[in-house]
Amino acid sequence: MSLLELRKPLKTAAAGQYLGYSLQQLRLCHHLLEAPDGDTVSLEYIDDIAVHRANGTLLLEQSKSALSSNPAADRAEDLWKSFANWADLCVSKVVDPRTTDFRLYVTPIKTGALIGLLNGATSKEAAAAALARVKKLVIGKKPDAGFTLQVARFLRAGDETCSLIIQRFHLITELDPIESVRKFVRVGVPAAAQDELTAAAIGMARDRVDKLIRGKQTPVLSTINFRRQFQAFARRSDLTNLLTSRAPEPTQSIIQKLVMTAPIFVRQLRAIDASDDMLITAVSDYLRTTTDKVLWADEGVIVEDSLDDLDAQLVRQHKIVRDEIEDTHAAVDERARGRTVYRRCAATSLPLDGQTLPSHFVAGAFNCLADSRRLGWHPSYLSLFSEV
Repeated sequence: MSLLELRKPLKTAAAGQYLGYSLQQLRLCHHLLEAPDGDTVSLEYIDDIAVHRANGTLLLEQSKSALSSNPAADRAEDLWKSFANWADLCVSKVVDPRTTDFRLYVTPIKTGALIGLLNGATSKEAAAAALARVKKLVIGKKPDAGFTLQVARFLRAGDETCSLIIQRFHLITELDPIESVRKFVRVGVPAAAQDELTAAAIGMARDRVDKLIRGKQTPVLSTINFRRQFQAFARRSDLTNLLTSRAPEPTQSIIQKLVMTAPIFVRQLRAIDASDDMLITAVSDYLRTTTDKVLWADEGVIVEDSLDDLDAQLVRQHKIVRDEIEDTHAAVDERARGRTVYRRCAATSLPLDGQTLPSHFVAGAFNCLADSRRLGWHPSYLSLFSEV
């Protein structure tokens, strides 16, 4: 399928819900690092993941977490739903089974007798034998629910299409899904920085496709562009000295819910007539920063006491900025002065224990302090927000 053909959305509703599927984000990153230059990779567009190869062929991948069940078992509904979805794509001519590879990715390691047969059926004869075994699953059973319904949907595509899907089917099952990304960043990277760089790569893939989805654009990324961006990030970062954010970008609905509750830091911003963009960015920074604080402390990446030291530096920086603005902008409206103070503070760059912080963190930390009234933006913030 060419890039021109990719312009028409297929799974818009599913794409909008992708944020909860961390395994898919991880597999997206894996393929962006693995696929050759010239290929592109999409998320929840044709399938969970699709690799659109430069030669016009496709790889469709369904990714399944097997923590509480076995999606590779003979009668697993998830297994046959994958095959049924692929069959539907073939019947509707969205994909050509002769030029498409079909992959089921399962983690941790799971397998089954029938899927082992399907995985090895690369010839017409072997595929026919495997298909006969599939048909036996539903003989004498009413295909009205569960796996039987999905098997029946798969078989409705016809023997020829089903056999082609089986011939081009492949199962991959891994104990550690993160290793599929880590292996691409390990070479030449100090051991202490490997996990940080792996997390950064996954985060970059997630953020770039999320931006496309939020902009209602086709969720497809270029492998060569992604690798260039990632390499540039790695070059400019001291990877042994970088704190990588663990917090996903919050959705608009989460941001709006927090705005509606009107915590003090939001009321402080409203008191200076902050624009909608400023308010949304501030709430996003606040949410990501508070999440990062907890996760970094739990992981032992930072010492909790160092956050107190950072807060003290931020309070001092706020005082310096506020005093300067009061001296140089005395004739300006109080709300405008407050917005200037906020922008100056949010643009501050400070390390934490000598480690470089992500761009949202300092702004988020300022808003945390504003929420507890240790600082504020309006010149009269203490009297305006006298209640804790």
